[in-house]
Amino acid sequence: MLAAACSRPRGAAPAPAKGAPLVTGFYGTITPHRATALHAPPNVFRMKGWNSRSTWIKLIEIVADGSRIEAGAEIARFEFGNEDALPWIKKRVTETNADLESTRATMAEDARQLGSAAAVSKLDRERADLDTGKVGLVSERDLSLLELAAARAAVEQGAAEERLVSTTARGAAELSVFHARADDWKNSIERYNAYERRTHVLAPHAGLVRYGYLNHARRKVQKPDDMPSGTPFVFVAEDARLSVEFLVPEHRVRALSIGQKVSARLPDDERRVVAEVRAILPFPQEVGFLRGDDELPDAREKAYAVVADFEQAPPFFSTGIEVRVEP
Repeated sequence: MLAAACSRPRGAAPAPAKGAPLVTGFYGTITPHRATALHAPPNVFRMKGWNSRSTWIKLIEIVADGSRIEAGAEIARFEFGNEDALPWIKKRVTETNADLESTRATMAEDARQLGSAAAVSKLDRERADLDTGKVGLVSERDLSLLELAAARAAVEQGAAEERLVSTTARGAAELSVFHARADDWKNSIERYNAYERRTHVLAPHAGLVRYGYLNHARRKVQKPDDMPSGTPFVFVAEDARLSVEFLVPEHRVRALSIGQKVSARLPDDERRVVAEVRAILPFPQEVGFLRGDDELPDAREKAYAVVADFEQAPPFFSTGIEVRVEP
């Protein structure tokens, strides 16, 4: 007896109490028979001067499990944490519009002044040209001075006109820049609305709402759950039929075949429900990937995902719950 007691491994788990149910069988979850999976949206907001990113997102609202919903109706809403960006964007829109109007007014005033200067230069040149016609009325020296003044007036007129043209072109370029900035910030409001709309999950078609199973929480989805973006958290089912998706270790998958009967039960219940194998995925994957948890003891082991359909599921079975499946 002493030798037997000494040979027992330290920390060995005690034997289960008599009558306690054993957690055996393949790990599985209840899923809709035929349904469209809806995924948690990305929690990313990228705007010029305002950026935020998270790999998780919080569920705020969701319709009741089992509800019938029409196509296009809202099924769920997730948290949108960038509401403060909207007044910030509107402020930038107001500022760019003010800059645009200020630049337009400045350019108009500059064009008006330069246009007046060019008109005065033209008049000065015409007067100088008239003065050069005083041949025989003034001395040759004075006539030469008048011709020089006419040439100078011609140069000044040309410079004034070129300055008017260049300033007008520069003003048009600056206005184009401010127009582009204003349009960009107006488009930012549309982008903000697009980011906000993404947090509202709509039904792609009519059907029954079926909650999904959260791997990290080990239970059915509920609000206000946090979940990684891309998580299939709810389904829109075509009908009320249910299936079970379970994981079979790679070395045991040959014992299963399409059409084979299996039984499913709750982990703490001995009542079994028969299902028929409909599909076996064509290649194995790591258990940690399939269950969404790389910290599991068997996370690196390979397993096949197998789907079996219930002919008629009992009331204590619903989507998003964990079960054990036995061949």
